[in-house]
Amino acid sequence: MNYFFTLKDFVDKSTNDKILDSDKVSNEFQDFLKQNFTDAQFSVLLMSAGFIPDLYGNDSSEETLYSKLVEVLVCEWAERMGFTGEYVKTKASYEDVSIKIVGGVIVCDAKSFRLGRSQKAPNVKDFLKLEDIRKWLARYENKLGGLVTYPDTHEWKDSSDAYQYCSTKDAPTVMLPYKYLALLLNFKDNYKTESLKNLWDYGKIFPEPLKKTMEGGNKKAYWNAIDKEILRITKITKEEFNDFMTCANSKIDECIHANLNLLETKKASLVANIKSEVDKLDEAFLRQSLTEFRIKSETKVIDQLIGHIYDFRL
Repeated sequence: MNYFFTLKDFVDKSTNDKILDSDKVSNEFQDFLKQNFTDAQFSVLLMSAGFIPDLYGNDSSEETLYSKLVEVLVCEWAERMGFTGEYVKTKASYEDVSIKIVGGVIVCDAKSFRLGRSQKAPNVKDFLKLEDIRKWLARYENKLGGLVTYPDTHEWKDSSDAYQYCSTKDAPTVMLPYKYLALLLNFKDNYKTESLKNLWDYGKIFPEPLKKTMEGGNKKAYWNAIDKEILRITKITKEEFNDFMTCANSKIDECIHANLNLLETKKASLVANIKSEVDKLDEAFLRQSLTEFRIKSETKVIDQLIGHIYDFRL
């Protein structure tokens, strides 16, 4: 079963209302998740989470609400893990979600990105600011660290300042793709979920920050260390880990193609409509010229989005 457009359908239905109450919609969405998704189904939903529909306008109410519902997903994940999760309604200078594991607080920044964005990976400053993590953590007495969740199709190739920042022990901040949250939930009966707090034991995992210039790149070193600790905490085998990630990657690939199909279908509809309208003109030359012009101008953005997906996601 696929849930690629679960959030989109919820957003589209909700934004039809003349007055949009995002907090009310967020509560309704979490109730919807609790009532309609088993842990296994929710794990599948998480695998392909975090992709803002490319046809939503920039800074539109749809985009804003979609991002909010991704935060609700993280909150719901925390609760299903047996933790306390709360998505923060006051946005200015606050984390998206706060999670408590046996009294220790994790501040989470839940990221969402468009598949058709013009970069393989986001600018690091848009992905993580350690000063923000430190500021958010300063509000709590018992703090574990920070967490950045995101779709892993938007990640750096070999090295990045992001892996250095996320291996800095004075502000331990774990970066985890949504498929990792799915894995931790899927195997939660295999281990005591409260032991997940050890993932923020950077004194052991990252005694020193992973320099961007290190041999072999700091991306590989980061994931080697994180994966090793996750295997230890969850008590799953390397084979179980790899099998799950293969399944998750397959779901993500299906989701990308489903979104591509939406864009291509939208383009085909625009082209057919343009041709229908232009066919009504009397002069053949004008019809042809106008057809070419409108196809080029009205499908330019969609072609760019499709190109970005083919270049960076497949």
